[in-house]
Amino acid sequence: MRLRRLNAPPIVVLTGVENAGKTTLAQQLAARLGWALLPEAARTDAAVVAGSYGPQDLQRLLSVFQHNITSHTGQATPGLLCDTGALTLEIWSRTVFGTHLKGWESAMAMADLHILCHTLPDWEPDPLRTLPKLKDRRALQAQYKETLEMSGVPFAEVETAEPTERLAAAEGLIRNMRFE
Repeated sequence: MRLRRLNAPPIVVLTGVENAGKTTLAQQLAARLGWALLPEAARTDAAVVAGSYGPQDLQRLLSVFQHNITSHTGQATPGLLCDTGALTLEIWSRTVFGTHLKGWESAMAMADLHILCHTLPDWEPDPLRTLPKLKDRRALQAQYKETLEMSGVPFAEVETAEPTERLAAAEGLIRNMRFE
């Protein structure tokens, strides 16, 4: 996969609907590749955890994401792996509040590659998850793919598979990145 290098070290963002295994895959990839891991900020955000968040909180989380990406640029690690990013926050804001986040497209453009993780068929409950029906997650996944295609950012997909196969597929995508 030929990409235009944006960052040194490279930045890869895992994205996709809830219950796609992004956090597990991000942790495994970071460990396997020796890359720094930027965890999903929403998991520890007080307003989100309390269920009392609004669009302003998602906008704030987008700003935190952008700040963390900028802070990482130039660091002495082989790369940065992000457990979710701007697209997840934008689609969350659109779906729940019907509003767009300011700067989400420029935040997406900060990454060298986005990896769209397909949703897993078996539902695993989580306090931040709201879509237990597979058909609902797949419909939302189609929005992710459409938005990625329209945005023009480099992206690849990791299909639903056994955990070791998903890890190997995602690792292959990252290891095979070639920069112009």
